Amino acid sequence: MAGRDGVMSLVCIGNLTIDEAVHGQDRSAPAIGGDAAYAALAARLYLDDVRMLAPVGSDLPPSVLQSLREAGIVVDDLPSRDIPTVRNIIDYFPDGSRRWTMLATEDEFDRLSVYPTDVTDAVLQADGILISAMSLQSQLALTPWLRANTDATLYLDLQEDYLVGNREALFGIIADCDVFLPSEIEAVTLAETDDLAAAAHLFHDLGPRTVVIKRAQRGSIVLHDGTLTEVSSERAVAVDSTGAGDAFCGGFAAVHLVSGDAVDAARCGSAAARTAISAYGIDGLVSAAGALR
Repeated sequence: MAGRDGVMSLVCIGNLTIDEAVHGQDRSAPAIGGDAAYAALAARLYLDDVRMLAPVGSDLPPSVLQSLREAGIVVDDLPSRDIPTVRNIIDYFPDGSRRWTMLATEDEFDRLSVYPTDVTDAVLQADGILISAMSLQSQLALTPWLRANTDATLYLDLQEDYLVGNREALFGIIADCDVFLPSEIEAVTLAETDDLAAAAHLFHDLGPRTVVIKRAQRGSIVLHDGTLTEVSSERAVAVDSTGAGDAFCGGFAAVHLVSGDAVDAARCGSAAARTAISAYGIDGLVSAAGALR
């Protein structure tokens, strides 16, 4: 099916956060982040009808949603929560690693995640739905519910923090999606092997038609209908690598939804990720998406 005016439509489900990046002594000003925003803005680079579904905290500045609207993202009817927006401090280290410190409790993070009661009919009528990393409880509730209530193509991204001890439960929601988009760390942890080809085939056998393992600047591995392809990516200097994986997923989902070409979608996902890391927070993606209007 197709969305309004015959245009394919994608809904990006996830969180909105306020993030600060720390590089040594250099600390960025608080910037709006969250996987839903990164994914939706990246998708907007390739698709006209992009919508976002993310709970809004009590202290989220109205200007945030306005900036997303101006970039072409539909942010109507977002659920509101009576608690502050989740804030994160992301410390980057010289070896390329990073440490996330969430300034909220797990319960607050869960309350600011999306559950079936937040989903409107408009979401269910979309052609594609990207389910980004949220609380484990919300993803376990939401993914099978969406599978049972919509014909949309379901794209699934996870969060590495909750993988250990939840393998079988996560295998269940991987089976419910059409496209699974783990990071390399997530793939290795879940598949219990560092052989990424074997990991991709393991996930594919659970049910998804397409598996894409994200490898940051080393590109991605795409398994589609039994064919495995290594997709390279151009290297880029990162100003702020926060949101790169989310941007990849949004760009991938938008292109894949329209063309069905998983390899081309992976290349476009990498390009969107490079745009995301070119500035602090969502600024790079906001500028790129806004320029399309």
